[in-house]
Amino acid sequence: MDGVQGISRWIHIVFGFAGLAAFWIPILTRKGSPLHRGAGRVFSFCAAVVLLSAGLSIGLLMTRLAAAGKGPADSPGTWSGLVFLAYLAWVTWLFVHHGRLVLRSKQSPPAAGTVINRGLALSAMVASGLIVAWALVLRPPNMIVLLALSPIGFLSGRGMLAYYRGNDLSPRAWLYEHLGAMIGAGIAFHTAFAVFGSRQLLGWEPEGLIGVLPWILPALVGLPASAIWTRHYRKQFDDPPRSLAG
Repeated sequence: MDGVQGISRWIHIVFGFAGLAAFWIPILTRKGSPLHRGAGRVFSFCAAVVLLSAGLSIGLLMTRLAAAGKGPADSPGTWSGLVFLAYLAWVTWLFVHHGRLVLRSKQSPPAAGTVINRGLALSAMVASGLIVAWALVLRPPNMIVLLALSPIGFLSGRGMLAYYRGNDLSPRAWLYEHLGAMIGAGIAFHTAFAVFGSRQLLGWEPEGLIGVLPWILPALVGLPASAIWTRHYRKQFDDPPRSLAG
């Protein structure tokens, strides 16, 4: 098991760094260009490898804890860290899946709202609620982080369902949705680097409230940036938000 976990860890690190670099190329290059598309595919592939390796490592660690007779009540900090990482990995995969999905259904957002995709969106919302319940019941050391980032699943799932319903009547709704989804995945990549990269590469393990910053700083920067970027494109295309309700 140690050998498998070690290989998985190195695959996770290598493709994580590659994905982190690939993420910035579509951000900085002309949208729709061959370089933009190619780098986007590389990022999506790296994300898939990173998330699969993360899932494998998390599963192995949970199995090891259970085999040692250590349940969540016995090691709430360790279990809560693993549960939260599983949640973050799942939501990140949903971001990448949704970001690519909207490109294949530009002209008809409701066509993307299959039973499976709606179920995936709902799973993000359910996972968000489970994280809140976990934090409130066990009150682990990372409770603040769990509660601070738990809304991501709910908000992303709700946004996906709204897109599938065709709530935004803009012909460029797919563009804004794609931007938001891929930036969301990028936030997750940067969060992982800020938390684990700082520990592994710099040996820095902040404690207390400062220790929360690496978990939430990418979201504090990325979410407003996503909103500003979307607003920029809407203004550029003279395309204000239009909903079915409005």
